[in-house]
Amino acid sequence: MIVKSIAAAVMLAACRSSTSTREDRARVRTALAHDDGRDDGPSLGPLPDDARRALFGSAQDDAPAVLGGVTASAEGRHYFTSNERSLHAFASTVRGKGGGYIGVGTDQAYLFLGWARSEFAWLVDYDPVVVQLHGVYRALLLAAESPDEFLALWSREGRLLAHDAIDLHAPERERSRLRSLYRRQRSAVARRLAEVVETTRAAAVPCWLTDEAQYRHVRDLVRHGRTRAMVVDLAGKRGLRGIGHAARKAGIAITVLYLSNAEEYWRLYPDAFRRNVDALPWADDAVVLRTLLIWHVNRDYRYHVQRAANLRAWLDERWVGNVYHVTYERPAPDPDGLNLFETTSTPADAPSALRHAARRKIEALLAEGVTTDGT
Repeated sequence: MIVKSIAAAVMLAACRSSTSTREDRARVRTALAHDDGRDDGPSLGPLPDDARRALFGSAQDDAPAVLGGVTASAEGRHYFTSNERSLHAFASTVRGKGGGYIGVGTDQAYLFLGWARSEFAWLVDYDPVVVQLHGVYRALLLAAESPDEFLALWSREGRLLAHDAIDLHAPERERSRLRSLYRRQRSAVARRLAEVVETTRAAAVPCWLTDEAQYRHVRDLVRHGRTRAMVVDLAGKRGLRGIGHAARKAGIAITVLYLSNAEEYWRLYPDAFRRNVDALPWADDAVVLRTLLIWHVNRDYRYHVQRAANLRAWLDERWVGNVYHVTYERPAPDPDGLNLFETTSTPADAPSALRHAARRKIEALLAEGVTTDGT
């Protein structure tokens, strides 16, 4: 069993000599090595072999030559932490949905997995370095039995214990790279996780970092091989399409797709994105979650909910050129409020003026050389 002393060892490491710190690390490392897999709560258990082969056998997309951005100044940036400050807005929408989760980014995923009680999760991003950070999360989750222990491993005092966890739980070929990534991003991730704890507590919304049951569920998913971090371009030809085939073969319906604000990178929806969304095996009550940038208003985002079936209907219309056409009914941003809204209207409800303006805009963008191939 993993000892429940990581947080205490971290505190000791902050005030003891380096010799004592090495002794603490050795004790924790020994305890980690003798984990008997006992769990204090209900567990999903390991996947059947055939399901595991299907879910982990699908192809990834190629890494992009250039990382895009909503603005030119944001191009090339790695998003190791989310800057979405109000993700708890989605908690009631996804709570208890189970099934399959697909989502971009890093720390956001674990919030949704705790709320949704997902059964399998694809942790995707088109940036391979962002995907690698999930390997650090995995190692630290395996090492820490509680939220406090997990957070302690991101502290300055806990960094040597985190290195030990990576050495124990990451594949040998990845350990050096993951330790380096942890060192570079440790303080940024620690700040982000502390912000999540503060904002969710202020909103009275328990999350995986404040609720033992949610944390245990997230950790179970990792322990039992029910998460897969992979390079996926939402407009790619292999990654998302392969997830759909694998999920269908394993009998997993997608209940939550979290896009962050990825759609804002595209001036025109890529054709492959339309096809990829349509091909996923959706649950009847599946939802798509996205954010829309309003940084100039409140240094945050709009938070948008849409039923998957509704989004598919919008994407079927060629006059729908981008996410702003889908969300044309978005309310004016409130600088002091929670900017959450949902689209329930159908394309047939859209005013003719919007349709005509959208078609003209699409024609103008195509004339400029903007393509629908994702570039």
